[in-house]
Amino acid sequence: MARTRKKGNPIVSAVVFGIFGIVLLFLGIRTFIGLHGKLLNVTTCDESEVKPGVYVEGTLTYGYGAYIEKTTTYNHVVTKTDGYYYLVDICDKNEDGSKRDTSKWIGISISKSDDAKFDAISSADDAEPVYITGVIRKNSDKVQGFLDDYITKYVDAYAQYYGYTPTSEDYATAKAEAFPYYIEMVDSSDYIFKLVLGAVFLLAAVIMILKATRSKNTISASAQPAGTGYYDGTGDFNGVYTPGSTGSPNNGNYTQQYGSTDSGSYTQQYGTTNSGSYGTAEQTQAPQTSYSDPFYSQQPAASEQDAHASNPYTTTSSTTSSSSFSLKKDE
Repeated sequence: MARTRKKGNPIVSAVVFGIFGIVLLFLGIRTFIGLHGKLLNVTTCDESEVKPGVYVEGTLTYGYGAYIEKTTTYNHVVTKTDGYYYLVDICDKNEDGSKRDTSKWIGISISKSDDAKFDAISSADDAEPVYITGVIRKNSDKVQGFLDDYITKYVDAYAQYYGYTPTSEDYATAKAEAFPYYIEMVDSSDYIFKLVLGAVFLLAAVIMILKATRSKNTISASAQPAGTGYYDGTGDFNGVYTPGSTGSPNNGNYTQQYGSTDSGSYTQQYGTTNSGSYGTAEQTQAPQTSYSDPFYSQQPAASEQDAHASNPYTTTSSTTSSSSFSLKKDE
C-alpha cells in the first residue's frame, strides 16, 4: 500500500519563514548601523576601549600566524577549509603613525580567501598592511582553549630560539598580552546579503499566509449543496413553492414532511426532536397554514395524521396513485 504523505500546515511554515526573515533583517540592519556609525580604530586606540560588541576598523601590520583552522566536516571527516583565526597586533601605533611599545594581541576570524594577506603579515617584515572592518566578539571556551595552547607553544618556540627555559611566569605574561576576544571581519556584503535574504523569507511568509487565508475563505464560503433546501415559513422551499413541504413550531421541536405527486409516488415523514430521537409528524399544536393558495392545503388530511399517530417511530414509504395533498372543498 502506498504511503500517504501528510500535508504540512501552511500557517506554521509561514510563521517559521517569518521568524527567519525578521531575524535576518534585524542582523542586517544592526550590521549596517554598526559599520556606518563611528568605528573604533584598533590600530591607535587604547586597550581599555576594546570591548565585545564594538564595531572597529584598523590597519594591521603584524601577525603571529593562524591558531585555528575553521573547517566543514561530514561524518567526522574534514571536507573543506572555510577560514582561520589569526593572532595579530592591535593598539600598536600612535596617532602620528609612530610605533607604540604597549601593543596587545587579539584573534581575528577571517575567510579562506584572506589567508594569503594575513600569512604575509605574519611571515614578512615588508608585507602589505591589511585594512579591516569588523566587530569584537568574546571568545568561547573552546576558542580560548585553542588560543592558550597556541601561546604556550609560541613561548616554547621563542625560548628555544633564544636558548632558555621558559617559566610559568613567562607563560602567564604572554597570555596576559592577548585579549579574551576576537575580531569578526564584516563588510558591506554581509549586511546586504542578510537584508536581501531576510526580505525574501518575510515576503514568502506573507504570500503563504495570504494563500492559506484565501483558501480557507473559499472552503468556508456559504453555499447550499445540491439537493438540500430550507423552509422559510412561507410555503417556499429554496425560494420555490412546494406544496408538500410544511413546518410548524412545537415547543422547540420541528416537523418536516416531504411529498411527491408523481405517478408511483411515495410519501415520507421525518420527525426530529431536541433529544435527537425520531418522532411522528403529528403536530401537538394547531397547524399554521402560511400559504393561501385556494387549491392546495399544506396540512395532511386528518386520516393521515391518525394513521401515523399509532406508531411514533415508523417511517412510512408507500406507493400510491394519489397525491399527498388534499384538495380543499369549496366552502
